[in-house]
Amino acid sequence: MQTQLPAGLIGILHHVLKTVSLRKTQRNFLVVILSVYLAVPGRYNAPNLSRYAGCSDRTIRRWHHRRDDGALPWWDLHMAVVTTAVRSGLLFPLFLLSIDASFQRKSGTKTQNIGSFWNGSTGRSERGTELSCCALINVQMRQVFPIHAQQTRPKKECRDRLVQYNDQLDAVLGELEHHPEILLRAVVADGQYAKDLFVETVTGHGFALISKLQRNANLNYVYDGPDQQRRGPKRKHDGKVTFADLSRFDVVNESAAERILTQVVWGVRWKRLLRVVVIQVLDHHGQVIKYAVLFSTDITMSASEVVALYRSRFEIEYVFRDGKQFLGLQDAQMRTQQALESHWNLTLLVMNLARLEALRANNGAQTLVFGVEDLKRRAYNALFAQVILVNLGLEARFEELIANPSGPLNFGLKAA
Repeated sequence: MQTQLPAGLIGILHHVLKTVSLRKTQRNFLVVILSVYLAVPGRYNAPNLSRYAGCSDRTIRRWHHRRDDGALPWWDLHMAVVTTAVRSGLLFPLFLLSIDASFQRKSGTKTQNIGSFWNGSTGRSERGTELSCCALINVQMRQVFPIHAQQTRPKKECRDRLVQYNDQLDAVLGELEHHPEILLRAVVADGQYAKDLFVETVTGHGFALISKLQRNANLNYVYDGPDQQRRGPKRKHDGKVTFADLSRFDVVNESAAERILTQVVWGVRWKRLLRVVVIQVLDHHGQVIKYAVLFSTDITMSASEVVALYRSRFEIEYVFRDGKQFLGLQDAQMRTQQALESHWNLTLLVMNLARLEALRANNGAQTLVFGVEDLKRRAYNALFAQVILVNLGLEARFEELIANPSGPLNFGLKAA
């Protein structure tokens, strides 16, 4: 049975919080901080948030530093948003799970787990911190909901980072088993995660991994000829795959700018069959100028589905972009791992709630253009107007302002 969501971000916030087991103090803090989070201009540190949230900066810091039983249940809060979207009929319950890491700039030397991490925007390793995030991506509407965030520890302080990513992915897949309303189609990740460690973890949970291969990947064609009358084991392989010659691959789609080929081959490193898909980019003469190699551990998956699902992976990049540009993902002036992860999860929760409100306002349409910048502008306009009306004793007329056909709260919106 579908549930009817209340209108407005505040109404949705209260609706979601009712589905999570929280203490009264936890609920009050979340209502206070999340009610104004989108409307805050400037940096998202404790002093600036306290100017709009009606609580002191010390209170905000204390909540971010709480541990164990006193810490906020971020996983339950994120999943409550996703399950609310499914139960309300706003999303079909078929999702992908994506994992990726994002560099977070951080100055100083006292921050916990600060070190050298890869910064994709500059193309080199820099000193800072790193956020590793798992997100659910809806297959039908390609809407992304981050559900787990943790800090990566540098190699000098901990084991290899890939092991940390794998442990996080393993834990998230295990927790998703307790949410039967979420139907997981596959796990998608970029080429960094195309390692046997991740393949074993994902397939061990019963899911397919879709990722990107290097151009020198060790692959063999599968022998499907007649049995040879000789001693020894039966012949399994029929030569090495070279991407310079794909005559034994099947062409599944071809246009003036792109050609897609596929074949089921043997992955030597992973010791398993893989569905490999090669995407060739063509020039105006039909010559290949570059190509990418994707794979799926589910060999029954079609090439078009592999391509479509892998391209959906890029939705998680927009989470990092919007979080950094508009919601202060890397503005936290805190040093401990607990506080940093709490700040990141608070930012991601606001993004999830805003996306849920955008889905509700979209009235069930099959496409949704989600822009955090416009949501921030409207939230600031609403907060500013509400403060003025309260000081004039006209707070009862705020609903009239919202319903005004001229849309005064949309002032300054790009998509208005």
